[in-house]
Amino acid sequence: MTERAVDDSGAAAPATPKLSVLIPCWNSAATIERAIHSVLAEHEIPLECVVIDDGSIDGTADVVRAMAERDARIVLVRLEANEGVSNARNRGLAVARGKWLAFLDADDRLLPGAIAALMRPTSGPDVLAVIGQRVWTDGERTWLSPQYDIPDIREPGRKSIAAHPGLLYYASATGKALHRSLIGDRPFGGRVLGDQPWTIHAMLSAGDQIEVIGETVYEWSRPHPDRYVPTITAETRTSAGRAAEMANVARTAFMEVSADVDALVDDEGTRLTIMRTYFERLLRSDISDRLRIAAERRDPATAELYEAVGRFFEATPSAILASTDVHLTLVLRSAGYRYSVLAPSARAAYWRMAGPVLRRDPRSSMHLGGNPVFGSAFLLARTLRPRVGQTIAGAILWPASLVARAIRRLGLA
Repeated sequence: MTERAVDDSGAAAPATPKLSVLIPCWNSAATIERAIHSVLAEHEIPLECVVIDDGSIDGTADVVRAMAERDARIVLVRLEANEGVSNARNRGLAVARGKWLAFLDADDRLLPGAIAALMRPTSGPDVLAVIGQRVWTDGERTWLSPQYDIPDIREPGRKSIAAHPGLLYYASATGKALHRSLIGDRPFGGRVLGDQPWTIHAMLSAGDQIEVIGETVYEWSRPHPDRYVPTITAETRTSAGRAAEMANVARTAFMEVSADVDALVDDEGTRLTIMRTYFERLLRSDISDRLRIAAERRDPATAELYEAVGRFFEATPSAILASTDVHLTLVLRSAGYRYSVLAPSARAAYWRMAGPVLRRDPRSSMHLGGNPVFGSAFLLARTLRPRVGQTIAGAILWPASLVARAIRRLGLA
């Protein structure tokens, strides 16, 4: 159900909004008002604020409806059942009327002047996407992620994914203004990582008509370490089962982006660079830390997570595996150093995760080890028959990882 309102004076909402800001929300009664206010603070740009309530049961819709009675720019879309953020965004796109689109999560906010800053470059005919800066906050401190703090993202100017592949580390839909023509009928998909293929498709379609601005426009809320917040992001970080779901989606996302790169980028070398960068981005930002947490917590679903990452490696072209060391160092070597704390099922799954790399990347036995003992284990696992090689390699890796962890705890390495 879509609800459009008039304000207290009886004035209608903008007949032709230039910008539609979409806010998907679920049980967000505590934060949705702040998020909406950060949009409505802009009075010069004709806009609508499309709020999609994804089956909330905490009164979120009542909060939005009360705000809509005071400001006709708010459009409330109510969904009867919770079907996930991607479905909510798709439902919002179906009713949004703006030529430009922006996205805001219900627990985040746009900073003062954000919309004006994002829309300023759109006055030119040769700009199809505007990317603003964002910061992270946990309510007490504000910071930049090191993987985000790179020149391709942070330095203002005209850019493209082809020339500035580091933009892939800013693959969320938020913090940007995107021209409607970039979207076509492309839907969002998945409960986690669902906005990455969608946003990358839009940025690839924009070509060299992307304008990166220096203004910080978006404040992204992260859970405070002392105050757990049961969001999908938080659960994915703390639950190996959720992380396995995310790794499965990462595989699908990688394949979707690969298809877009093949269709939209002509140069073969550039295609390889873009896909290698996205592969590295998924491992660094979305996978490696979850593997570490799962092993350290001895999560019962660690084996499931390892299996999912192995399927991701299986779907990765050999040319990508051969062009980077990230999967060797941040995934297989890092997990190998924790081999001694793994349950038997997770140890078996570890070798299934490593299998696609050991079979298809001849450098793996040389690069994986990090020390001669580890190196010999991976060499045996790669060269001997799988069952025999993995059994012997595991017998080597278990005590070696135990010693390595003890040395690290003592601060000797």
